[in-house]
Amino acid sequence: MPHLRRIRRTPAVAAWWPAPEPSWSADDEPEEWHWTVLVDDTVIGGVDAYEEEDPDYRSANIDLYLDPAWHGKGFGAEVVRTVARWLFDERGHHRLTIDPAADNHVAIRSYTSVGFKPVGVMRQYERGVDGEGWHDGLLLDMLRPELT
Repeated sequence: MPHLRRIRRTPAVAAWWPAPEPSWSADDEPEEWHWTVLVDDTVIGGVDAYEEEDPDYRSANIDLYLDPAWHGKGFGAEVVRTVARWLFDERGHHRLTIDPAADNHVAIRSYTSVGFKPVGVMRQYERGVDGEGWHDGLLLDMLRPELT
């Protein structure tokens, strides 16, 4: 976890993700799937997935953060594509969502390259990482045939 804590504290990631508590662990959220993103033996980020279990609303959500040194190299799209394929093929989902901040253009570009499509803006969706004010989120979703 120390590598993920360091990544979460970098300014480019901390702009969108709150700083983790010193005791932060993937075990804090047992209802979610958590993976560490590796390139060779280097930790470059983390990805999470949450499943909606209600059969009438069954779907899954993905969250991702990468070390800024690895931005713009296609790793974010590949990680999201891999997790999406697993959620579709192994977990049986028909629809996935992802909800970056509406002005996180780097993330949005990566997600749309995989097949996610904008659904709408969720106004004042999330408190800013500084704990002050609210910012909008962009809801994107993808159906199984849209995965590229």
